[in-house]
Amino acid sequence: MLDIHAREFAGRAAPVIRDVEFFRIELASLDDGSIHVALTATTVDETEPQLLDQEIARDRVATIDEVLALIRRHVRVGPRPDLPAPLS
Repeated sequence: MLDIHAREFAGRAAPVIRDVEFFRIELASLDDGSIHVALTATTVDETEPQLLDQEIARDRVATIDEVLALIRRHVRVGPRPDLPAPLS
């Protein structure tokens, strides 16, 4: 299960988005040599038969290591609560 920590707003903690269907990472090389990164989470609307996209983060970074740090800051991967525990 992915828990997504959206961008922080002034004076408020970042909201957590649960039950994410998938997570999209967009990378673009910029003229100055930096990398534009956009992180988006997609969930299923519980009331309408549609997918909902929510921007999680958008930033300009210098290295791939900074891209990974941005992902680590906003995405937490944990066990799915609806799956049974593995047999040992």
